[in-house]
Amino acid sequence: MDRLEDDVLEEGRPLAPILRHVIALGGHAHSEALRTWALRELQGYEGTDVPIPDYRRISAPLVMDGLHGSFQFREQPVSMFDLPDFARESLGDELRFGQGVGQIEALITAHPGQTVKLGPAMAAELAVVMSQDSARQVLRLYWAVHPSALEGILDQVRTRLIQLVGELRAAMPRGQQNPTSDQVAQALQNININTGDNSSVTVTAPVAVAHRSGSAKAVIDGAPRHTFRRALTAWAALATVLMVAAVTAWNVWR
Repeated sequence: MDRLEDDVLEEGRPLAPILRHVIALGGHAHSEALRTWALRELQGYEGTDVPIPDYRRISAPLVMDGLHGSFQFREQPVSMFDLPDFARESLGDELRFGQGVGQIEALITAHPGQTVKLGPAMAAELAVVMSQDSARQVLRLYWAVHPSALEGILDQVRTRLIQLVGELRAAMPRGQQNPTSDQVAQALQNININTGDNSSVTVTAPVAVAHRSGSAKAVIDGAPRHTFRRALTAWAALATVLMVAAVTAWNVWR
């Protein structure tokens, strides 16, 4: 925990090694949610069934480079009417950035203070379609991403790591070196991350966390919810009604 805290608070440290440390921490604490989130931030969200978190949603203009007669244009904004019908719903000025943090850090390092050009899927094919029946020729279609937007994603990830450390410190008694699985689960209640089952760890209703020597139950509006017991009662009542109806129908038929 001491090493993790030092690494997270050191703003200049890359995030990838820190996230690998978090995976190890999640394994020690038997926390699948923590391991899944850290692994997805490392490997990226593309090609998985895990939704890209909202903090990875950035605004970036969709632009194009090309030729109009002898005139060459660059980074010309693309309007909805420039795009073919089949691409208008999927392309726009909002980009969900699914790359891993190592790739994001590499992009920032490779383009210091420069716009990062990221092409959509089938960008070359779209450029050909957009050039048909037009006096202009589209050579390249891409999002012009400012480095500050990428740095904002990394900052959001680091903030969640700092939250994790703070919540774990608050849950762990003085002198304890490593968190338990219950303490990790309690810490994750206050951190907005996504788990592998397409749900958020953010808690919007009471969640009970039982310690090793105790028990717990969730309470909403001051009253315990006994959903399972109520379900059994309802099914028993329904079964009784159906049985009475069946006996009545048999007597009438006879």
